[in-house]
Amino acid sequence: MSSELPPPFEILRPAGRAIPVVAHVPHSSTVIPTPERARLLLDDAALARELVRMTDWHTDRLFSCAVDHGATAFVHRRSRLVVDPERFAEASREPMERRGQGAVYTRTSDGAPLRDLDPDGRATTIETLFWPYHRALSSLVTTQLGEAGHCTILDCHSFSTEPLPSELDQSPSRPDICIGTDPHHTPQALAAAMERACTDQGFRVRRDSPFDGALVPLDRYRSDMRVSAVMVEVRRGLYCDESTGEPSAAFEDVRAAIERALVSAGLFDGTWAT
Repeated sequence: MSSELPPPFEILRPAGRAIPVVAHVPHSSTVIPTPERARLLLDDAALARELVRMTDWHTDRLFSCAVDHGATAFVHRRSRLVVDPERFAEASREPMERRGQGAVYTRTSDGAPLRDLDPDGRATTIETLFWPYHRALSSLVTTQLGEAGHCTILDCHSFSTEPLPSELDQSPSRPDICIGTDPHHTPQALAAAMERACTDQGFRVRRDSPFDGALVPLDRYRSDMRVSAVMVEVRRGLYCDESTGEPSAAFEDVRAAIERALVSAGLFDGTWAT
C-alpha cells in the first residue's frame, strides 16, 4: 500500500471545449487507506479476493473517451469497501443495506463479516467521506447547469459474469451491457439510443437488468429535472480476467466499441432533458 495516497476523488477536465456531461466512475479503485484497512476484519488474502470480486476493474480507462469528447470525469479514488457513494446515505432508503452493503459495507459479497460498525462509526464515515464526495459532485453539476442550463451524468460501471451472492438479481443469464435508468432522470430517448448504439456494436444489451438506476447528486435527486442520467454497465468477462482483474487482450477492442456506442447514441452532442 503506497504511503502517498491519491485524493479521495479526482476531477478530470477536457483539454478543449467542455460539454455539460459528467462521466461518473465510482467503483474502479482498489485503494484502502491504512486507517480504513485496520477496521476491516479480513486477512490480506481474503481482502484481495474481495477486491477482485467487488472492483469495477478499469472502468476509469474503459470510459476515458468521454473526456476526449469534452465531458468531465469524476472518479472515486477509494475502494467501494471504504465507502460506496453510489448508495443512499439513509439506511432505510437503500435496498442493499439489508445485505450489509449500503453506503458503508459491513458484509462481503458472500455474506462474511467485513467490519464491525456501530451507529457512531457509520455516522462518522458518512459525514467525513460520503457527503464530501456528493457535495463535490453536486458542485461540478451546479457549474455545468450554470453554464449550459442542463447536465447529463454517464454513470460508468462493470459487473461480473456470474452473479455475486450479495446481488439482488441472481439470474445466471447476463447480458454484455446493461443500460440502467432512473424513472425521473433518464429520458426514454436517451435510454433507447444507448440500447441501439450498443447493440449495433455487437453487444447483447438489456435495460435495467441485472442492475437498474443511474446516479444523480443526492441534493438534486427527484428535485432538479435539468439533470439527466444514464448508467452503462459492462460485463467484466468481455475485457478482463475476472479471477485477477487484469485486462485481457480484448480490452482495447471493447474500449473502442464503447466509445463508438457513446458517440453514436449522441451522448456528446445531444441535450437530454427529462
